[in-house]
Amino acid sequence: MDNFLGIVENGRFTVLIPEAAGCCSVKLTRVEHPAIPETDAVIQHEISLTNLEGRAIMVKGSLPKFEGWLYSASVIDEGSPILTLVVKKLFGK
Repeated sequence: MDNFLGIVENGRFTVLIPEAAGCCSVKLTRVEHPAIPETDAVIQHEISLTNLEGRAIMVKGSLPKFEGWLYSASVIDEGSPILTLVVKKLFGK
């Protein structure tokens, strides 16, 4: 499990840190990484980011390469409007 910093854009989580994650935006699910991505369980346990749209958030979870999902996810912190603005400025968002 790793920590990820990013911005919520269009209902998805855009990963900014760690840069080594090598992806752009993902959905969050509480489900552990399944053998087959996009199963009903993964989709049913998707974490809605609607109320965090445009905000910087910190998420803990597991991010396999190129699957479009961050598994075992939990939002552990959300940035205030000032912090969100700083994060966006630093990363050119």
